[in-house]
Amino acid sequence: MPGFGEQLERLEAIVRKLEAEDLDLDEALKLFEEGVERLRAAREQLTQAEGKVKKALKGEGPPAIDG
Repeated sequence: MPGFGEQLERLEAIVRKLEAEDLDLDEALKLFEEGVERLRAAREQLTQAEGKVKKALKGEGPPAIDG
């Protein structure tokens, strides 16, 4: 699965293409569907990261590495 940054970059590219006036309906629909899937994946990644942060703040995460 692409990283969050990669998902965001692709979503931005999709939005730019969808805003273009010379896009046909079939291509626009394909891009929209891809965008929805990428948005779902990015949200899931954010949710997982939020859970890890909450655990770490509660002291439930892996032990800190002294260095």
